[in-house]
This record gives sequence, structure tokens and C-alpha cells, in this order.
Amino acid sequence: MKPIHKLAAVALPIGLAAIIGVATQAQSGVKGEITIWAWGDPIKALKTVDDSFSKAFPNVTLKYVQKSPNDVNQGLKLAISAGSGAPDVLLIADSDLAQFVSLGGLTDVTTQTKPYLKRMNAYKWNAATLKGRVYSMPWDSGPVAMYYRRDVFQKAGVDINSIKTWDDYLKAAQIIKSKTGAKMLPLSKARNDSRFFETLLWQQGIGYTNKDGAVILDKDARAKVALDLLVKLFKDDLTADFESWTDPWYKTIAEGEIATLPMASWMGGFLKSWIAPKTVGQWGIVPLPTFSGSRARTSNDGGSHLAIPELSKNKEAAWAYIEYHLGRNESQLTMYKATDIFPSLESTYKDPMFNEPDAFFAGQKSRQIFAEAIKTVPNATVYTADYPEINGLMTLELQKMATGKQSAADALKNAANAIRERTRRK
Repeated sequence: MKPIHKLAAVALPIGLAAIIGVATQAQSGVKGEITIWAWGDPIKALKTVDDSFSKAFPNVTLKYVQKSPNDVNQGLKLAISAGSGAPDVLLIADSDLAQFVSLGGLTDVTTQTKPYLKRMNAYKWNAATLKGRVYSMPWDSGPVAMYYRRDVFQKAGVDINSIKTWDDYLKAAQIIKSKTGAKMLPLSKARNDSRFFETLLWQQGIGYTNKDGAVILDKDARAKVALDLLVKLFKDDLTADFESWTDPWYKTIAEGEIATLPMASWMGGFLKSWIAPKTVGQWGIVPLPTFSGSRARTSNDGGSHLAIPELSKNKEAAWAYIEYHLGRNESQLTMYKATDIFPSLESTYKDPMFNEPDAFFAGQKSRQIFAEAIKTVPNATVYTADYPEINGLMTLELQKMATGKQSAADALKNAANAIRERTRRK
């Protein structure tokens, strides 16, 4: 592959040069238009850094194309198939990244990312790496905590600090339901998407497969522990049965009809900006409850990377853009402050803004909570190259379980067998 950078021996790396404001030959030589594909909130975040980027790279023109995550994925697949039509930079969700790495449609950036390997959350490189080569740059991570409604807990007379384990969570859910009528969390039965189940797997340090790729859903007892929690929530009518990311789901959250949201750091920005902006001061954040025998009080859900398609016609400018936006503390902090997209760049966590009180969360230091959580996110094999297919197969069996058509054990057995058959895994 043609190298992205051609720097003189004495030239500074592009990102470092930009940080200290030195106009290097490499910077002045980077030019042309690059097209970036991403979806709504991430584009807003990236644009908060663009004025600064344009001063450092005045000869680079940026063109954003807003697409849904699914359209980004489909567009890239079509471009790879056709041999044309790809952007220069694209945003890829962690859950989709490994499949594109395996397809061979992304540019090898092993050399360019080497200075960042120890500066980013270690687990973020897993999906970006194939046979020792790296194909994308981490942007944000998805450390999980439990958002809770202060007003609902107060009305029910439940102390949030009494919830240490998932058993405690179930007991609190019963009290909250009887005292306030509120359900503990929104979780669909017939339209469940398996994301909460995956959060519970990841919390326990497992995925659908082991590190060698063998399916473990029906072999590792921790998978049943996770699914049994969902069974109890459904059986005792402790969930609001609304499909995620729909108007009824938003409404039940905004109107205080649910008590908790065990979700990732990015949810804070959604609550503030468009799901429940009028609920300032009514929310709090605590670590996840634990499972018996487990210490982890966090998990991961989501996250994203920026990558350069192999079909890009301006890889040098594309890498300059990625490195400037994701490799600098200043850039990452600017984006995080604007949108709550939690940085994978660990040096940002030392910035004073992580200790600032957050009015939306009644003065809690919300950023610090997630900075602490990210330190203990377990490694787990959830986002594999065939994750979309695996998730779909698991979702079908989970929905049958949730609607009373099979047991948790049968759901895991049937999902595991379907995954083995469809993916040719052991």
C-alpha cells in the first residue's frame, strides 16, 4: 500500500505539529477535498473542531455527507463491490467495524496509529485489528453506568446507594413499581434488540464466542445468568414494553415513567439535547449493579472509529483529518464537551473539565464517573466480524423467550446452534 505520509526525516508528525502550531512541509503539502460520511450527532461534534483544523491545514476542504449508520455501512459495501463511490473518511460503529476490516475495504493504518496504541482504551483496538494490522482510529468508547431518576426514587423511598447487585436492583424495581407505578427500565419483548443482553454479557467479560471464535452461549453459565435477569424483569412486569428508539420509548423516559437506564456514556448527551431536555436536575448516575461473584460495575455499549476506505483518492488528507480530530486532547475535549461523545484518548481524562459539576445531573461530576468506569471495562468478544448476523440470530431467540415461547436455556441453545450453522463456527 502507498504510505499515507511522506515526511522529511526532520519533520514532525502531523498531529504533533498541529498541536504546537508549527507549519511543517508536510502540513503545507496536504491539500485537496475530502468527503466524510457520518451520522447526525457525530457530524456536529466533528464540526466543532473544523475551524481549528482548517487553520492548520488551509489547503484541505471538507465535505460532510450525513447518512444513517445503516446507510454508511450499505454505502461502503456497495462502493467496495463496485470499486468506486467511497468517501475519504467514514465513521464506523464498533459493532460494525470488524466486518469491514475482514472485508478488506479499509486502508491499513498500522504505522500511523502506532503512536496511539497505548494512549487509547486498550480494548478499542480489538475490532480494528486483523492479523496484527490496524485499519482504523478509535474515536469514542461506550462505558456503561446506570442513569436513574432522582424524583422517582425519592417518591418510592428507595436509596439508590442500596443497589449494589442485580438482585438489589430487582427488589428496588418491585418497590418502585408498587409505590409509583413506574417501571424499572424500558425494554421491549417482541421487538427486543439484544443490546441490554449484550451489555450484561460484556459486564461479565464474555461475548457470543470465546477468544478462539468458538460459540459459548450454551456453554458458559454467565450467558444464562445474563438472560435470567431479563426473564425476571419480564416475568414480574418490571419493564416498559416499548421498542427502543421509537417515540413511545422516548416519551416514557422523558415523562418519568421509568426509573433507570443502564446505558452508555453517550446517552447523557441524548437525554440533554433531545430526549428529555426539560428534566434538568432530575437524573443521577451510579455504577452498574454487579452479578454475584463478579466485581465489574461497568460494561461497554457502542463506540466508534474513523477509517479511510481503500478507495479513497486522498489518503494523506484523510489521515491528517483523522489524526487532528482524534489524536489531540484539545480536539477530543472540544467534541466531548459539545456532545458527550466519550473520548477513547486516555490523556484527556486528566483535564479539569472531567471534574466539573454537571447541572443536568444535579451537580454530579458525570464525566469523572465514566472516566473511572472505563478503567474497568472487561475485555469481551461481542463485536466480531459476523456480529450483525450473530446479533440477528440471538435477537430472534430472545424475542421468543420474552414472549413466553421458550425458556432462557432453550433460547441460548437455539441461538448457539443457529450461529454455528450460519457462521460455520464451532
